[in-house]
Amino acid sequence: MKKIVYSLLFLFSINFYNTLLAIDDIVDKDNLHNLIEGVNSSRAGTDRISSIYNISPLINHETPLKVGGSILNLKHIVDNSTIVEDSRQYSFLPRVFIGASYGIFAFGYQFDLYNNLNIKNSSVANSHSISFGFATDKYRFTFPLSFLSADENSFQTKLEISSTPKFSFLFRGGIVDEFTISLHYGIQLSAITNDAVSRSSTAPMVIGGSLYGNVILTRFTEYPVQITLPIKLGYYYGVGSRWATIDAGFAEDASINYIYDDNGGRSSDSMRFYISLPAKFESKLGALYTYIMPRLMFEGNLYKTDAEYNLRYGIEGELQITLVENLTFGLTAYGEGNSITKRETDFNFRNAFGAGLDIWGIWRY
Repeated sequence: MKKIVYSLLFLFSINFYNTLLAIDDIVDKDNLHNLIEGVNSSRAGTDRISSIYNISPLINHETPLKVGGSILNLKHIVDNSTIVEDSRQYSFLPRVFIGASYGIFAFGYQFDLYNNLNIKNSSVANSHSISFGFATDKYRFTFPLSFLSADENSFQTKLEISSTPKFSFLFRGGIVDEFTISLHYGIQLSAITNDAVSRSSTAPMVIGGSLYGNVILTRFTEYPVQITLPIKLGYYYGVGSRWATIDAGFAEDASINYIYDDNGGRSSDSMRFYISLPAKFESKLGALYTYIMPRLMFEGNLYKTDAEYNLRYGIEGELQITLVENLTFGLTAYGEGNSITKRETDFNFRNAFGAGLDIWGIWRY
């Protein structure tokens, strides 16, 4: 039972970590693994509300059939991070996930909406993702397929398709505790409306992938503090795409123009790459579990006429307490900022810094 509980807590912490970097995970894939490996439980927090329930006893059948659902993105259902012509844009971004698992297999569905609240009666972009996955002691696999539809007059597109299959090896010995290979493919389908470039019929596409490895330096079995390095590398190539980031799993992706550059011409190819270098320090003391994770992330974007490089820094920490059996409360906080940014030939030092706080609880019943 303890192993299952710790696995559940670990997966929830990974969910939060993925939301910070939000790379590859256009679908909340770890919900599938929670359905397979988790126990009857409910989670409520400032970032999400979710629940898992084994319905086998209700149907008098001894099969591992579970259902679950999540309301995601609670802290960003209303977003105001976009500024157009010195005017702040407010957007409505609800996300919901539902799924079921049978044994080691799971199926899920997620929908995502995007609506610009600044425009009265504005059209709504919507994306829908279906996913399949399985999880064993050594391997995990998820295959999501996402479709986005929108009003072409408002979003420069009428359809996007993307997929990010993810395969994981779970090692229980050696210095690498987990190794993940993720692939990425996205395509935007729409009519070319610019007369000057209408002769081109190439649809914007993105191909690429990422590698993730969790390097174990110390383990709880030998030391009071477990130290890991969850390193992640990624590279993407945009074919005829202004930005190498087509993610149909997010409906707000439709608001990005992949077809044209700043001068209104047909976009050429683009590239994006990054490396994330966190160091995670974990400790357990009775009913208390804590971790702190400083990290650096270097990312580069190469466009038709210029390039942009950015070095970001951040730190994340969490405190979990289980004073009553099967009831855990947690507090997760993070801060992140930009250190050095280069665009074209100019270097800029930015002191901008953002922070977030997630208060949550898990009840296992």
